[in-house]
Amino acid sequence: MSSNSLSLIILKNPLIFMDETYLKNVLLKEKYSKGEITSICQNEIPIKIIIQFSEEPLIDEFISQYNDKPLSDQLDYKLSLSKETKSKEEIQKEYENYTKLEPFPFYVDYENEWKNNYSNNTEKSGLLYINEEAKKIGYEAVKYLVAKFSKNILEGKSILNISLPVFMFDKRTLHIAFAYEQRFASYFLTKAALCIDKIERIKWVTTYLISCLHMSVIQVKPFNPIIGETFQCRVGTLDIYVEQTVNHPITLNIYCKDIFGNFIIYGYLITDASVYINTLYSTRLGKCFIKFKDGTLFQIRLPPITLKGISMGDRIFNYYNKCLIQDLTNKLSAYIEMNPDQPGYFASFFKSKSTFPDYFKGKIVDSNYVTPEENNGEHKLAKDAKSYGDIEGEWTSYICFNNVEYWNIDKCKALTVYSHEFTLPSDGRFREDLINLIKGDQEKSQVEKEKLEVRQRKDRKLRADYLKTKK
Repeated sequence: MSSNSLSLIILKNPLIFMDETYLKNVLLKEKYSKGEITSICQNEIPIKIIIQFSEEPLIDEFISQYNDKPLSDQLDYKLSLSKETKSKEEIQKEYENYTKLEPFPFYVDYENEWKNNYSNNTEKSGLLYINEEAKKIGYEAVKYLVAKFSKNILEGKSILNISLPVFMFDKRTLHIAFAYEQRFASYFLTKAALCIDKIERIKWVTTYLISCLHMSVIQVKPFNPIIGETFQCRVGTLDIYVEQTVNHPITLNIYCKDIFGNFIIYGYLITDASVYINTLYSTRLGKCFIKFKDGTLFQIRLPPITLKGISMGDRIFNYYNKCLIQDLTNKLSAYIEMNPDQPGYFASFFKSKSTFPDYFKGKIVDSNYVTPEENNGEHKLAKDAKSYGDIEGEWTSYICFNNVEYWNIDKCKALTVYSHEFTLPSDGRFREDLINLIKGDQEKSQVEKEKLEVRQRKDRKLRADYLKTKK
């Protein structure tokens, strides 16, 4: 019997994480195991999902079993199924001209710039930078800094507000780098939004944060946005809007909204970095919240970063101290230690258990037992805290709760960043210095960068003068 003569089941309201593997594991079991699933996707978002069986009677039985019923015990979500007589080809044809966004171009293959460096030497344990050409540029940058700002470096002062030559810069702004990190957000925060159980929800929010960490690896300095500069894009179901509101300290205001209204991410991030002779330390402070459609509010605190080997030797990236995910509504916290003394399942390969490079562990606990530390990630956990679940993983590849895997990088593809159909003129991608650096014209890029800095200084003086008149 041809596919054109068969009825089909159409899943009308698919979710971002409903790929073929997920649906087969959840729905196509036992008698339905031979069913075929075809997704119609635009910009990696499933618009319709076609489910087809070789026997007509199974279609009505499948609809009767699953239609308008919870997908699982943890998700507050019901499938919406309908029977269609159109062929798969006809249904796909209907969506050929569906609006498509353009992928945002990244000019560096960031995810392949490093590899895990398993070492018993604490100084060499972490992510090893393997782009030798870019590493040489980094060495030249440090020589420049030492020659021009040696006192700042010896004292470990911030370098983010120092005027630097463009050869030292990434082909991104801090805004664009933030958007790049959000490439798993739609998967995990949608699951969190649909959870009924509060413990299950904090697990998915924690999974979201951990999946962001390996996307945050930056080996070259991004451009600092100027006040009023914006960036906007879409990643999965997430529309991202970022604006620079303060230069000292560098402050990004963020507002990210799920297009289906399941959640929003909002707040501000303050970025700072201090450099010593061969090591850079960076923090991202501020207040970052996630609010779900039922009103539940989360706050997340990112761990600090260390980058060793900036002037000589191997370039090693790692996180240190703690990160914290707090359900402010239900008074729950996911408390995570980066690189703790106890190792993960690769531990048997190493003599020293304290140098496992990307391992983390933690617990889900009552928030009353946690004391947040706002400046450097030294959050405290009371020894008598009751645990609602253990957390373990490697931030480059997986996370488990009570030995159940929630994310594995080999099973979940990072989503593409897409440009919006309309972009504000203040968007950072229109910066002349960034455009010319991408083109390879460093001289022109330097000229344009200095023009922006002159304008920033002028604007800063005008604001200061205005404030004086108000006193």
